Amino acid sequence: MTLQLLLQNPPRLHEDPSGKLTSWQISDAVLNFLNKHVDSNSVTLETGAGLSTVLFATKSASHTCIVPDLKLIRRIQSYCNDNQISCNNIAFKAGISEQILPSLELGSLDLVLIDGRHAFPTPFIDWYYTCEKLKIGGMMVVDDTQIWTGAILKKFLLSEPEWKLTADLSSKTAIFVKIKDYSHSKEWLDQSLVINKSRYSIMASKINRGLEALRQGNFGKIFGKAANPT
Repeated sequence: MTLQLLLQNPPRLHEDPSGKLTSWQISDAVLNFLNKHVDSNSVTLETGAGLSTVLFATKSASHTCIVPDLKLIRRIQSYCNDNQISCNNIAFKAGISEQILPSLELGSLDLVLIDGRHAFPTPFIDWYYTCEKLKIGGMMVVDDTQIWTGAILKKFLLSEPEWKLTADLSSKTAIFVKIKDYSHSKEWLDQSLVINKSRYSIMASKINRGLEALRQGNFGKIFGKAANPT
């Protein structure tokens, strides 16, 4: 099945709070991007599931899908079976990504799609456990950047030299290319966004501590701490 046919009559794979089946599909722009950049040689992973999962199946990618909704997994498998789409290359991991990813053995990844739970801190955890496995030249797709958690992750990656924004689709999906190795051993002083966002609060903290020391008549403490940024 081609993406064009898939989009003409998209399946209702998700369930709204009332129990009614609906489609919360990722944007057509993102699906077209995935369709262009994923093939049978790709090793991919997504948090969340839906029409994107069906597309990964049509491309015969070696794909890992992490999602806690067993009924959603069964609906995807049923739809693929009914439309002669093989799911043999899809490894479904039923559970929340915060629990699945830390113990999941991953090889080198070509593409990661972060589109699971958007509540804090899940998108950051999804990125944390997948970014070092993403190969150089691989793509990190962060969906729903209109939500605060996605927006912060996008801003962070924009500030890190190991990542390059290659596309910003529908004002809600940021696609980054990993341009060099990334290490989680960085200190906060090595992360420009953390430094920039901390300057005001660090200064305010120093002033408050200075005022407190002044009230206590501890002038040595004021001058002794003046050069300490924290």
